[in-house]
Order: sequence, then C-alpha cells, then structure tokens
Amino acid sequence: MSNNKGLGKGLGALISLFDEDIEELGPKGAPASPKSGGQSDQDPIKAGATEIAIDLIDNNSSQPRRVFNSDELAELEQSIRANGVIQPILLQRVGSRYMIVAGERRWRASKNVGLKTIPALVRDYTNKQVAEIALVENLMRSDLNEIEVALGIKKLVDAHGMTQEQVSKVLGISRSAVANYLRYLGLPTEVQKMLEANQISAGHAKILAGIENVIQCLSLARSCASGMSVRELEAAVQNVKVNAGAINPKLRQSLELKQFELALTHMFATKVSIAGNDSKGKIVIEYASQKDLERIMKKCGQ
Repeated sequence: MSNNKGLGKGLGALISLFDEDIEELGPKGAPASPKSGGQSDQDPIKAGATEIAIDLIDNNSSQPRRVFNSDELAELEQSIRANGVIQPILLQRVGSRYMIVAGERRWRASKNVGLKTIPALVRDYTNKQVAEIALVENLMRSDLNEIEVALGIKKLVDAHGMTQEQVSKVLGISRSAVANYLRYLGLPTEVQKMLEANQISAGHAKILAGIENVIQCLSLARSCASGMSVRELEAAVQNVKVNAGAINPKLRQSLELKQFELALTHMFATKVSIAGNDSKGKIVIEYASQKDLERIMKKCGQ
C-alpha cells in the first residue's frame, strides 16, 4: 500500500482511539510519575512505560503484516544501537506472558541487537480492539501492500462485525476506499499475488476487479505486469465491452483472438479493435494525430 501518512503525535495519537484518558496510561493502568512540583516535560506515553523482558513477549498471530522488509529492519536495528528504543511498544498481558498489540518491528529489531528488555505500555483491550489497533498501527507506521490491508479490513468486518463505514472511520480513509480494498479479494489468486508483489498497481487492480471473466482478467493482468499502463488497460477493457455487444452471436471470437486484440492494444498503446472471428474479419488501429500515426508506423517497421 502506498501510504506515506505518518503517525502524527506518536503512539498516543493511535491509542487515544481506544483509551478514554491517555494521562492514566501505564503498566496495568498506573499513572505516569510526574516530576517534582507536579509538572513533567516528558511525553506521558513514554513516562508511563515500563521495561518488560523481551523473552516474555510473544508476537500477535493476528498481525496483519505478513512480510517485514529486511532493509527497513536493519535501519531500525542501527537506530536502536545508537539511540535505544525511543517509542515504547504496546502489550497486552496473556497469563504470565505478554502479546504485542503494536510495535512488532521494534520488538524484532530489539531482539536482533541483543536487548534484554524493551520499554512497553501494558494495557487491557478486547480482541476486537487488539485487531483494530494492530491494523491501524501498521497502516500508519509502515506500508502494507493492498492485499495485506484488504485481509485486515476483511477480518474487522467478518470477525468483529464492523460495517464498512465503521472501518473507514477507524482507519481514516473513505468508505469507497474500504470497498475497493475488499474488491481486491475477489480477484483471481494469481492476480492478487501480482498486486502483492507490486507487479501491477492498485489502479490496475481496481479496473481488473470489475472484470467477471476470470480468463480475461488473468490475460489483462499479465499484460499489465508486462508494462500495460492503467490508461491502456481502460481502453482494452472498453474494447472488450464494445466488441461483446456489437458482434453477431454467430461471429463470437475465440479466446486466442481476444487475447491477440489485447496484445495489439498494448503493443501500439492505442485502441485496437478486431471485428469478426477466426475465419474472417478486420483489424482497426486508431490514431489521434499524424505524430501518433508515425509512431504506429515505426512500430510496424515503416
């Protein structure tokens, strides 16, 4: 997911969505200790943190992030070696141990550099709140790909009974954006993997999600992965719709012919139409100017 939105005020901005009074944050709800005179220039979140043994902490099996970038993790490790863990992680007590609610990257990096303890806030949340915080924290702190976000949103909807409107408010995105994420999960598995691997863009995926024919969707997705732009994809999809409505049922095109039409559209970067069937028909290549015609002729070796 291309999301450069920062966390803003830090951990406090995140957990304020779920805690009524941030000033009371601390291990098991203990208030932060003020300096003499009752005033403190410390961040109340940091002041309320306590050191927790790293070997008592477990990751969250419901963590929406499935891939942790090794380069980003290495940078975080270098920062921790130089400055320590600046921002506490958020934990929930589970028996005699603790589960990470937010901050798994800091926990992983701290383990890798050999720290024995890590600053943390220990809170009591419902399962629903844990899932919400984990997803929101990932969205705000480090980029998730579209499929990871979509799966996280689906879990909020299916497992926790949230409406799309509620999800949009929690995540700070529009309801239409929430709906688009969920539509990605209706794409064929191969296309989802392309999106997850950044072989196609979210713009491509949004258009592909509207194609009901799985074979056509896969064919177009492969063309996108090979370099077809979003604009070219829109033209190709429009071609398919026009031809589907204009061709006599007796002249239905084969899959190979349709794929050839899509390949030509991609190759010439303009609208290409094939009218007819495997036995007879015509190919029309459109151009918008003399310069455009010269470009097409050059591609044909003229």
